[in-house]
Amino acid sequence: MSDTYENILERMSEKYTELTGFVPEEAADIGIRLRLLAGEIYALSSNIEWLKQQMFPTTATGKQLDRHAEQRGLNRKKGNKASGIIIFKLDMPLEYDVVIPQGTICTVADGSLNYLTKNEDVIERGSTFAWIPCEAEQSGEQYNIGAETVNTIVTYFSVGISVHNATSFSGGTDDESDDELRKRLIGSYYLSADGVNAEYYRQIALGVEGIQSATVYPSEGNPGYVIVCLAGRGGVPATEQYNQAAALLREKTPLGIQLQIANTGLLTVPVSVNLSVKNGYTFAAVKTAVEQAITDYFLNLSVGEDLLLANLGRVIIETEGVENYVFDHMSDTPISVSFMAKLGTLTVGEI
Repeated sequence: MSDTYENILERMSEKYTELTGFVPEEAADIGIRLRLLAGEIYALSSNIEWLKQQMFPTTATGKQLDRHAEQRGLNRKKGNKASGIIIFKLDMPLEYDVVIPQGTICTVADGSLNYLTKNEDVIERGSTFAWIPCEAEQSGEQYNIGAETVNTIVTYFSVGISVHNATSFSGGTDDESDDELRKRLIGSYYLSADGVNAEYYRQIALGVEGIQSATVYPSEGNPGYVIVCLAGRGGVPATEQYNQAAALLREKTPLGIQLQIANTGLLTVPVSVNLSVKNGYTFAAVKTAVEQAITDYFLNLSVGEDLLLANLGRVIIETEGVENYVFDHMSDTPISVSFMAKLGTLTVGEI
């Protein structure tokens, strides 16, 4: 840690007094000069400390950490936008189609989170509503919200239109944090391209945006064959992301290794849980929060990760307002190496 400005100035003043026999006064010319010089020395010292921190991947941050990662062929992964369905509703049916343009903006009550229609759509003549796919204005987990949260239309229409989201918005993720990128970067120093290191292939796959998890395992009865199973957030990755990861994996596969790349399989798991809520909370509000928490838990599972009720229960009990919970006819669900647990029917009742 660099020395403080006050300590630097104090040492300079003491040295001046020792050499001249005079105590420098603040208002005197020498006092002003000492303060200016102490400020410059302090700034230089702070810059040196900052530079020392940025020299190493274990302590670098921000853009400097990105530069360390680039030297290892890694890039910070961008976040994803949350998506969901918003219902656009007219007060009464009209004799013509009402066009809802692409990019129509809707928002929550306080206007802090905006959601846009993905494509142009219509409320057809004689109808009063349309279910329209929308996505968050920006990426980020804060855009994952519960049902009945979007309730205001921002874009002007010449006819009266109300909006609400009948389902939750999910899938939003933040940009990769410094800690997450640093973990991948440090891991890359321990990997050797020997064709048998499972972590080598996994880290290559995880470097592609949209690939949230991957498992690597040998093909039984086929020496020299390696299977890489790819997963996105809560399911199979988008085709573009899968193809990008597959191309990168094949490019970096050593000679003599046969690589088989596949999407994760999905094992649907229904969840049924009953809750009691704390005093001062309504069951309806807590239920919505728990449903969102469970949905997010499944979205963050990795391919091959077992579904453990202890982990799922922790997510539930840590939700604000939950006093207690009981699972209804559920048990731990083992997941094979090439599958991922996917949320099925979700039932949240009251104890």
